[in-house]
Amino acid sequence: MLDLSRYQNLAAFNAASFLGTGPDAFIGFQSESLEVARLTPEVFRGLTKVSLASSVIPQTFESSLSSEDSSELKTWNDEVPVVETKKAKTQFKAKSLNINVTQICNLKCTYCAAGGDGSYGDPVKRIEIEKTLPQLSYFISKLDKGERFHISFLGGEPLLYPAAIRAICEYVDGAAKEKGFVPSYKITTNGTLLNDDILNLLSTYKPTVVVSMDGKPEIMDRFRPQKNNKPTSQAIETTLAKLNTVRSKIGPLAVHAVFTKDHTAVLETYEYFRQFNFDWIDFIYSVSDLDEASNEQYMLEVTKTAKAAWDLGGEVELRKIYLFDNYFDRLDSQERLENHCGLGRSFAVIDSRNQVFNCPWTVGSVQDRLGSGSVLDEAKLAEYAEETIIERNNCQSCWAKYMCGGGCSFIHQTTSKKDTLQKSLQFCERTRFLLALALYYYAIAREEPI
Repeated sequence: MLDLSRYQNLAAFNAASFLGTGPDAFIGFQSESLEVARLTPEVFRGLTKVSLASSVIPQTFESSLSSEDSSELKTWNDEVPVVETKKAKTQFKAKSLNINVTQICNLKCTYCAAGGDGSYGDPVKRIEIEKTLPQLSYFISKLDKGERFHISFLGGEPLLYPAAIRAICEYVDGAAKEKGFVPSYKITTNGTLLNDDILNLLSTYKPTVVVSMDGKPEIMDRFRPQKNNKPTSQAIETTLAKLNTVRSKIGPLAVHAVFTKDHTAVLETYEYFRQFNFDWIDFIYSVSDLDEASNEQYMLEVTKTAKAAWDLGGEVELRKIYLFDNYFDRLDSQERLENHCGLGRSFAVIDSRNQVFNCPWTVGSVQDRLGSGSVLDEAKLAEYAEETIIERNNCQSCWAKYMCGGGCSFIHQTTSKKDTLQKSLQFCERTRFLLALALYYYAIAREEPI
């Protein structure tokens, strides 16, 4: 699928091997400095072929490589990064919170990772706001002036309880004026419950609104039905039409689509989404689906989708797809990432019982609970400070490590303990492939000769 070669800190690939069309295009990537460059065929062939799944680091060149090319590659290989690695603080400070304002939902998505009904096995109708505000006060007290503080509202379906969202935003905005930190908000919703009260909420606090929407109406109605078995697609399309009439009054509008072995039609989904004029689109493969054939199909579909986006509008259109925008930002800044997320360092999840967890996917898991209210387990938090996620997930030899940040600890099963690693090679292969795809388009966008 990907013609990949490597030498120490250098990875290289022939883009034609996954584009399936066009002339050979050899792209080199320096994994420490995050630099991208065009390679000649001779230089590419002088590196050692490796598989997409391989973590072996070749230490020598092929005999065909000239001494001049060898010298240039060694010089590039030894370059130090321009920007220091982005590390989370070792002392826990929550700069990003997910709050499950409900743990009930009006849908019953077939692939739901939250117990099939948004409850995580503990259906709580709504959060107790009188407990949540003092809890927020504790986290806010740790912030410094000028720091950013982000809150994502989740569920279940968070818009079943808009009053809690309003109360939290009002409280945080007030605290921000007093302490001088910078708040931001996001609501992830199934998009079926829009009314005038919710529109007022969106226009007042301008959160990013992320609609969970997996594809065309027939896909939505099959995989994301309402609990009363009525279709959801019409309700969501009505919501999006109404939101588009007030776009200037609300925050960014985005869509989050999940793909599984039963649904890998990324290009078809992208083409359907374009009519709604989303600010960005997030395509992900299900964290629980381990089907190898559909994992490969998903990668091929993203490849076709990237080409379609590029042909439509170049870098601007391509970067509406979140994964490309994220990679482009990191390559532009050359800022290395050692922590895929803020697990146990700068991020936490508050469930509807005001318990604190380390990850959205671990809500309800006793071993992943960090505390309750404003009382946190300092001993457990100290464990996360011992090492980066790259180290925790044993990713030191991977050429994509500083773009990936060590990968998803939930998928690799290291959210609780670092010695329980069960690395998902499918996740790693998918990440490396999609990074290579992004590197190709980055090279084009930055006018490297291809």
